[in-house]
Amino acid sequence: MKTFLLLILSSLIAFAVSGCNESHAATKAQVEATPASIYKTGHGLQLTPSGRAFIGLKTGEVANHAMPGVGEVTAVPVDALLRTVKGDFVYVANGEWFLRTPVVVGAIDRTHVEIKDGLYEGDAIVIQGVKGLSLAEIQALNGGIGCADGH
Repeated sequence: MKTFLLLILSSLIAFAVSGCNESHAATKAQVEATPASIYKTGHGLQLTPSGRAFIGLKTGEVANHAMPGVGEVTAVPVDALLRTVKGDFVYVANGEWFLRTPVVVGAIDRTHVEIKDGLYEGDAIVIQGVKGLSLAEIQALNGGIGCADGH
């Protein structure tokens, strides 16, 4: 009987020391979501690789394009243009940062938009995923958790 009590006592001590009696489940307060994007004034928006993949972001360059009735002009693909109530914008890529830049547009055909002011030939711009980038920028500026943040 003494051996049995000693065995139970040593088992209880081992159980208490092992941490098996503690819950290791994460609580909401312990889980901190890593944002898919961050915003820095003057630099623009920076996305994680998963954030870039989520919105399907691709970059290209501003180039000359022959527009019917206008001739050779500096232009961007139609999908690169962001039209808002505050004006027309293109996201300029600078390394891992994407800065929403105001532009003045001219002629538009099925595939391209003439850029009269705001960009230069050879500038790196976002040509795909502009709407998603715009939503990520709004989320980063206004707070909250975005869809690409794993929620």
